Amino acid sequence: MILSSNPRPLQLWKTLSLEVADSGLAQVDNTWNMEKVCSPYSRVYFIPEGSGTLTLRGREIALQEGYVYLIPAGLLYNYRCDSHMEQLYFHVNIIQVNGMDLFFGCEEVYERKVSGQYLERVLALYRSQRMGDSFCLQGILWEELGFFTRMAGVQETRTRIYSEMVEQFFLLAQNPVSAKNHIRSMADRLHVSESTLSKKFRAETGMYPGGYLEQLVIQKACRLLLQEDRSIAQIAEELEFSDQFYFAKYFKRLMQMPPSIYRRKMRGS
Repeated sequence: MILSSNPRPLQLWKTLSLEVADSGLAQVDNTWNMEKVCSPYSRVYFIPEGSGTLTLRGREIALQEGYVYLIPAGLLYNYRCDSHMEQLYFHVNIIQVNGMDLFFGCEEVYERKVSGQYLERVLALYRSQRMGDSFCLQGILWEELGFFTRMAGVQETRTRIYSEMVEQFFLLAQNPVSAKNHIRSMADRLHVSESTLSKKFRAETGMYPGGYLEQLVIQKACRLLLQEDRSIAQIAEELEFSDQFYFAKYFKRLMQMPPSIYRRKMRGS
């Protein structure tokens, strides 16, 4: 027997997880209109019919019938529909070992033209109640995300293997995600100096550790704000802020709006 192996797929399957926050099949009209949208998840749109428009940094991007789109997490944009559009949407996060969304920081909207027959199959799978069909639909979603990772060029640059020190830093930073996590306390827990940890982390990730910790907190805050059963005070407590007023100030500094307005705006989108 001649055996060959490629450990890369298995390594990626173990270190990347797909989380689907929401999905739906929507018939939208000219009431589908929102400015300054910034989601904590990436949006995947399948467009079986009709059209809409995204505005990104002053540039209009058409949402066209017969296309699939990816709008990366954290992207700031406007959207509208002038007449009618049918869209099958998925709100997703591909979570890396560092706790960040794979597409976070991508600055473009990605699109792929598909056949009408393909879209009909996707819709049929979405409407099905069968377990096997749900697995097939998840496979299609993964496949689309695979196409978009290649378009965005993230498949190699964001899925590298890190040193044990940096992996331990990721683990501590996410368990739990907390406003009390700081580079000094993390260095103490890892029994290294603050400067050693900062240099190592910066060299391997291209990020400053303080900025990384801040992004973990704000991304989790954004996701929690979209949950129906959490008050702002409860979210502030879960993230270990001293009180909800400090949390609101922190959130507004990073997101340019208070958490109450963000919640109302994003639930409406």
